[in-house]
Amino acid sequence: MQDRLAYLVGKAVAQTATDAELEELTRMMVEDQTGEVALQVEALLPKMAPDQQDAAHWDAIADRILSADRPAQVVPMRPRRYRMWAAAAAVLVTGALATFWLMQDQRPAPDATAQQPLMNDVAPGGNKAMLTLADGTQIPLDSSANGTLALQGGTKLQMQGNGLLAYETSGQSGTAPLVYNTITTPRGGQFQVTLSDGSKVWLNAASSLRYPAQFSRGKREVELTGEAYFEVAKKDGAAFTVKASGVEVAVLGTHFNIMAYEDEAQVKTTLLEGAVKVSHGGSSKRLSPGQGASLEKSTGALNVEDHVNLEEAVAWKNGLLQFEGNDIRSAMRLIARWYDVEVVYRSPVQAHFRGIIPRNVNVSKVLQMLEMTGEVHFEIKGKQIIVSP
Repeated sequence: MQDRLAYLVGKAVAQTATDAELEELTRMMVEDQTGEVALQVEALLPKMAPDQQDAAHWDAIADRILSADRPAQVVPMRPRRYRMWAAAAAVLVTGALATFWLMQDQRPAPDATAQQPLMNDVAPGGNKAMLTLADGTQIPLDSSANGTLALQGGTKLQMQGNGLLAYETSGQSGTAPLVYNTITTPRGGQFQVTLSDGSKVWLNAASSLRYPAQFSRGKREVELTGEAYFEVAKKDGAAFTVKASGVEVAVLGTHFNIMAYEDEAQVKTTLLEGAVKVSHGGSSKRLSPGQGASLEKSTGALNVEDHVNLEEAVAWKNGLLQFEGNDIRSAMRLIARWYDVEVVYRSPVQAHFRGIIPRNVNVSKVLQMLEMTGEVHFEIKGKQIIVSP
């Protein structure tokens, strides 16, 4: 097995491996239950390419391995939780662009580095939010709550546990005046809500959704800040519209993700299933599954990308932190929102990252993975993360 592993890694490093060989390498890493294969790969890399420091070289290898493990056509996707094991074979420890292995089945990853553990630690976020009713009443939400929270007209607000709030209507839609609720997640929080029409919404950290307790007949409209994933219930003749940072996304029934954080340069809409129309000002774009639309806040330009990384777009919903070439500041914004920490830069850092890490681990584990680039170092001081080269 060791000879075969060395052969496959050598072919991957030389970028001469066939798709079948890349898939075989993937299987060897996936099926290993001990983490020993990943450790062997790490030991092999410096021997096979001792002088290779070009990040673009390793990025190209990772892309080939990942493409061998990715479905050929666009389908509603549930991220394959093991797929970054394959990329670890290419860029685990070398160059400025590092790839991390996924901690399969959420168990701790093998310690492939000789790093000293970071002092202090911060626990990951969880299911928590604040519900604000139309009269201003605020109700804290978490995973432990169960039962009826409130009645608004013919709509019952029901906590179903596990971070899920559901709106259950007993009367006909459109017969009562619109009464708006707002669900807000803090930094370090997430929550799921089922709206009165049956549409499901997952809210990421530091986000809010304003919506009617019961939709009027023929119109379904909500307002989003931050990030959310929508599974919209199909209602003939009743379009569902999301307004977010100057963008409007209109659908009848579909699955899509919107990222509209104030501290990001773009508002991104990613379509997984169905069809949507994305509008801004006088411009509008229709998306098909696998496409994404991005609004450049600085210019107002609305652009469409034909082949977006669907797994990356919804990684947060599936309990993952996923980096696909993110620079240090982009990566740290994701971390800051989920772990509710402040990030301080002592000096500029040029590192970029590629990989997947579960969101249910402490922040120290995430930072140790990022330090594998050799381009960045972290200190944890309370709720503050210090970044330095």
